[in-house]
Amino acid sequence: MGLIPESVIEEVLTRADIESVVSRYVLLKRQGGNMWGLCPFHSEKTASFSVNPSKNIFKCFGCGKGGNAINFIMEIEHMSYPEAIRHLAGLYGVEVPETGYSGESSQKEERDRVKDILKEAAKFYYKAFNDESTGKPARDYAAKRGLTKQTLDNFGIGYSPINWTALYDHLKQKGYKDEELLNSGIFAKSEKTGKPYDLFRGRLMFPIFDSFGTIIAFGGRALGDEKPKYINSPDSLVYNKQNHLYAMNFARKEQAKQLIVVEGYMDAIAMHAAGFKNTVAALGTSFTDSQLKLCSRYAEEVVFFFDADAAGQKAALRAIQMMMEYLKKLTGINIRIRIAKVPDGKDPDEYIKTNGAEKFKDVVKNALYVEDYLLARAKDDNTDPETGELDRGRYQKDICIYGSWMNDEIKMSRMAGVAAPLLGATSQAVMNQMIKFQQAEEKKHEQQDSRALERQRIQDIAGRNKADMDINALDEPVEVAPSQPVFKKVVDTATKDEIDLFAYALSLGNALADSKKIDKTDIIRPNDFSGDTIRELVRIFLNIFDGRNETLFARMSDYFSKLTINGMPAEDVMLKAVENADRSSNVDIKRDMYLALLFKVRTSIIDREEENLISRRASASDEEKAKIDEMLRRLSEYKLTLRNKIGEL
Repeated sequence: MGLIPESVIEEVLTRADIESVVSRYVLLKRQGGNMWGLCPFHSEKTASFSVNPSKNIFKCFGCGKGGNAINFIMEIEHMSYPEAIRHLAGLYGVEVPETGYSGESSQKEERDRVKDILKEAAKFYYKAFNDESTGKPARDYAAKRGLTKQTLDNFGIGYSPINWTALYDHLKQKGYKDEELLNSGIFAKSEKTGKPYDLFRGRLMFPIFDSFGTIIAFGGRALGDEKPKYINSPDSLVYNKQNHLYAMNFARKEQAKQLIVVEGYMDAIAMHAAGFKNTVAALGTSFTDSQLKLCSRYAEEVVFFFDADAAGQKAALRAIQMMMEYLKKLTGINIRIRIAKVPDGKDPDEYIKTNGAEKFKDVVKNALYVEDYLLARAKDDNTDPETGELDRGRYQKDICIYGSWMNDEIKMSRMAGVAAPLLGATSQAVMNQMIKFQQAEEKKHEQQDSRALERQRIQDIAGRNKADMDINALDEPVEVAPSQPVFKKVVDTATKDEIDLFAYALSLGNALADSKKIDKTDIIRPNDFSGDTIRELVRIFLNIFDGRNETLFARMSDYFSKLTINGMPAEDVMLKAVENADRSSNVDIKRDMYLALLFKVRTSIIDREEENLISRRASASDEEKAKIDEMLRRLSEYKLTLRNKIGEL
């Protein structure tokens, strides 16, 4: 693929065995030779997601997604093919050299250029903050908030001058082009002049780092009462706010089993200054499933602090519902979630300043597990503060909805048990109602997924049809008129014998290259097959196969996913056929089945060729008849050889 050598991809697929990769996200149970679990890509109650460790592939028989470890990471992490390879290479210790040039190289250069711009911007803001005259308003604000020089330097905090083009002029002098500057996300384009201008002006600047310490964006806070209070970089070539958490680059180094999640930059900075260096902050958005997944990479438990006002408490419920739904789907993520509440409605920064870090440790320690928080929330929200009377109707609705969010029955049962006395009901009756709410929500999601899957299926078929027409070796112009050439339609048909033959070749794997078991003349070749698609797949197979390839089927899955056989997705057809071939673990039996099919297929080809030659002979000249007779004689000898081989099996 240009940038990443084939040998590196091979090593990644060898080390990143599909079971260990998928198990990071999905709880798998072994049944026979395969592993099964709930699909992470669509809603389902019965496991239809299969992992085949021997072939290093996965397949969902519900939504149709399948492939190797690289394909899985592309889907689950929303990465490109090269990004997924590099991601797995990092996890499994494979070095990925940068060689050659391609479209991916061009994109990488653009991203690297943006990162350079952001790094230069951070230096510019930092210098402006420390400038005796320019940065005074920002330093005064930082002093008022109690930010020490050490904290300011540690987080790289700076200041954006009020001038509309201060940063723009600085970076232009560094040689950056307008298009590059606009790609960085820290400039806006003037409707009047069409020129970029500084997005951040007169604000305290917070560089936003990815988990490994590279600057990818900025947040800017107003120094007074201006609105909006915060401005954040928009998504760019290097930044998607849903996939990152502020200060994660520091928090992950603590290697703590717990992460604390707060809402704002200042809260996170204050927590770090007070010694809670395992703190991160959401980036101006509702907490997302990608951020939860990021937390799970570095911790076993997450403690959330939400603002005490109505908006903060509403956000807490949204986040909890999202996280519970996500954990139901990705059962392989094992992370505990707790919700903390700062006394007197203060934010963490205020509380620490007033009461000290030691007192705040108790606040973290007393954080409630999700089910306990929701139990308390349902009761508090529906109790009259003056009379202390519980509104049973509203309480019943809330507690049953909250219970339906739970990702395991034990938590749901516990909530039902606590709620039952307050409702004057049995815990089973309450739990049944929770389950009804859960089933209704699942049905809604399944309907949504069904519509999405149907749209995806139509797109996939269209994509496969296009892929069929894009196979260079098959698209040959056919002259039908003196006008422009028309391309021959690609034939995707294959007989059952041909499909089974190819399946046994795949199933045999390394044994196919063992000359003691299979003669070189008995290795399949493209011309053994009638359809264009299966011929092309065999060509690819022979190019990939080196007699030692342990990831053969996983490598082939990339090509299977792009083509159809007999109008069906090629990966479905071949996976089913290979599973049938794999039923026998005896290599000699597999070899005999393979050879029997090969000889049968080749005999059929000879029969068709003989019929064709005999038909041509009727109208041929004497000279042509002699040539045809010679060809018929050779075919007859070859057919006899095949019959003898069949007899020897």
